[in-house]
Amino acid sequence: MRLGPSPDRRVPASALDLTAPAERPGLPAEGAERAGLWTLLLTEQGPAAEAAGAAALAAAERGVYAGLEPGPIRRRFAVVRGGLRLLVSARLGCPPDRIAVLDGACPLCARPHDSVAAASGAAPVHFSWDRCGDLVVYALSATTVGAGVSPLAGRGDPDAAAAARRTARLTAGDRAVMRGGCTGPGIIADRSVDMVAVPHGYAAAVVRHTGAAGQPS
Repeated sequence: MRLGPSPDRRVPASALDLTAPAERPGLPAEGAERAGLWTLLLTEQGPAAEAAGAAALAAAERGVYAGLEPGPIRRRFAVVRGGLRLLVSARLGCPPDRIAVLDGACPLCARPHDSVAAASGAAPVHFSWDRCGDLVVYALSATTVGAGVSPLAGRGDPDAAAAARRTARLTAGDRAVMRGGCTGPGIIADRSVDMVAVPHGYAAAVVRHTGAAGQPS
């Protein structure tokens, strides 16, 4: 288990453009050591991004979208949900509205609390996302994964920065394979923890499951 990443070392993330051509970056190859990571700044998303996100929604999500008043909340719903579907669509090779987003079987306890997206004829992809203020971070992985974001309060204050990084790591851990279901005594999960390079004003982390569960000796 690798914990406690250096605060100066951050893994890169790509900025998600919902209006880009259909060839979007997919997931690193099976066995890759890191998750695929993307960032999205909500204040930079205009009507074109909202339209692209809304077009990627599944039928039930489109119903929710249609019931929202035009404005920031409606746009956020479209770009955040649609952005996830566009990313997963590139990985699975399936239209975004045909992808099933569901609770998969956890590799540690076999209970259905792992976030996966699936399409017919393709191996499922594990995903996570988190939003804090203006920033959304997405993570896709061949194994269970969690993303966490925290605001950086008190710029230049090393204690505040350390607290923000800790909060991001804890959030990412909660959103990874554990997700509140595998935190009981006796379970040891191999996982990697990395800080993520994100826009100024935020700290972000990604936790990725890297091995099977074990019992303490």
